[in-house]
Amino acid sequence: MPFTPFHFGPGLLIKTLTGRMFWLTPFVTANVLIDVEVLYYLWMRSRPFHRYAHSYLGGIVAGLLAGAGTFAVAMFVARVWPGRWSFLPTAKSSKPLLLFQSITAGLVGGISHIFLDSLVHAEIEPFWPFATGNELAGLVSGRIVYLSLVLFGLLGGCIWLQEYLAADR
Repeated sequence: MPFTPFHFGPGLLIKTLTGRMFWLTPFVTANVLIDVEVLYYLWMRSRPFHRYAHSYLGGIVAGLLAGAGTFAVAMFVARVWPGRWSFLPTAKSSKPLLLFQSITAGLVGGISHIFLDSLVHAEIEPFWPFATGNELAGLVSGRIVYLSLVLFGLLGGCIWLQEYLAADR
């Protein structure tokens, strides 16, 4: 994907379909973390631009970091600024569930990022360090992948807007 926001569409759709069971913030954070690698290598003008973070191992690490990091920040904010975010749990028993949801969303973001980029970029080695090459590159046209991601985002946005307007009545 040339721009990270293309990856956000599926996350928005998942969020609108699952509600509070899926946390969009770690999903988005994992996608951004992975593409920091591309920014770095673009800045350095060093090919290939997609390297270690663009493997399933890198996506899993980014997802775990995004999930745990988002959870930690949310717990800190809940403690420093009580009442600000009503969805955050106050009981100790619900914190493990929120941590699980946060890490799951981060992993979905990281793994889906690698899968989608594997369809479009031949230079990606999704199974590094265990295998080289990319059998998925070119399996589906890049245009179809981009269009699908935009449509997922539009559908998710429409569902969210419809729910928002219905709740406002």
